[in-house]
Amino acid sequence: MDPLPNIQYRRAGIEDIKEVIDMRIAFLIDLFGRESDEAIAAFRANTEAFLREALPSQLYICWLAKDGDTVVAAGGLTVRQHPGNFKNPSGRVGYIMSMYTVPAYRKMGICSAILNHLVATGKEIGLSSFELHATKEGEPVYIKNGFKVHPDPTYRKVIETN
Repeated sequence: MDPLPNIQYRRAGIEDIKEVIDMRIAFLIDLFGRESDEAIAAFRANTEAFLREALPSQLYICWLAKDGDTVVAAGGLTVRQHPGNFKNPSGRVGYIMSMYTVPAYRKMGICSAILNHLVATGKEIGLSSFELHATKEGEPVYIKNGFKVHPDPTYRKVIETN
């Protein structure tokens, strides 16, 4: 499961909140571009409050990849609860998100290893359904690991708040 022997994988806990947030910020900047220092500070505070509740309750699961003392990749899984259906009677879905690898460590199998850790941890807590959104760069990783493009379109409405 672990492609590089010098990379250590571990599930993040409360003591890792700063690193989890730092990786999520790196992911968001890579995806959307740099934000103001104020926006990043507000994001950091809100995310820390979320993680302090969600990590211990297993509503958010995060795996980190470290090369020595440096976090080089991270990925998260949020447990979503919906009304059940015939294929997923519990209605619980693992939403995989914020998969990010530092550029110098890409294309080495680290993302696949984190993805597999997230799915295995999700299965341990009773999840049988997983979904995610992917960038074009990330699509091959997910397809290689058994994810399929879902035919249902996603619609989104964002309400701007000031």
